[in-house]
Amino acid sequence: MKQLFKWGLLLAILTLSVSQQTLAHVNYTDITTLGPAGLESSFVSYGWQQGTTPALATTDDVNWYSFTLTKESTVSLSLVKDLIEGLAAPAFSLYSGLFVEDSYDVNPVIPLLPGQTGLVNTAATFSMTTTSGNLALDQKNLRTLNFITSATDGGTGTAQLVNFLLGPGDYSIIAGGNSPYTAADDGLSIYGAKISFATSPVPLPAGVWLFGSGLMGLLLSAKRKAGQFAV
Repeated sequence: MKQLFKWGLLLAILTLSVSQQTLAHVNYTDITTLGPAGLESSFVSYGWQQGTTPALATTDDVNWYSFTLTKESTVSLSLVKDLIEGLAAPAFSLYSGLFVEDSYDVNPVIPLLPGQTGLVNTAATFSMTTTSGNLALDQKNLRTLNFITSATDGGTGTAQLVNFLLGPGDYSIIAGGNSPYTAADDGLSIYGAKISFATSPVPLPAGVWLFGSGLMGLLLSAKRKAGQFAV
């Protein structure tokens, strides 16, 4: 019975994934408050690796995550494959910036035809917008993701960045598998991986506090001297 339930759940996820694939839009999962406990995610392809090739990947071939930092912080990110039916060679790319939700076009002047998908570059900076049919709106929704770095599986089943320094702002993560891409990987199988996120604000250096204390002392001293000479 448990096995039947498992396959039923996988079929439901696959059906949902395929229906989303038809739309092929960018839909983020916000992990700002996720924490190190992590989030189990389902993947239907190995699009991250495809996104490093000249052919690029499409928006439905990868998973999209986002987070926001309010101050300079060190960030730790990891993508770990499940022990059963896990995503082989997990990998992800980190960018500054966010797309508008439901973006899927790479050119606001020449919208894609129905059923076509936007192209995703997991190794460089790239842009995307919506295709609403309203040129002015599409141009307004044009956004660029600025490539920062990527992390790939080193043979341990984990791709990670540890204590990576980032400034305040919005960030995007594009995740998938770093494995040769075939048509069989594209929505016909489901793979599991857990994404984890932890952040720690960067404390001010001790010298800053010493400088502030010294400055305050000078101000107080100047105030006293000014009072002594006041008539």
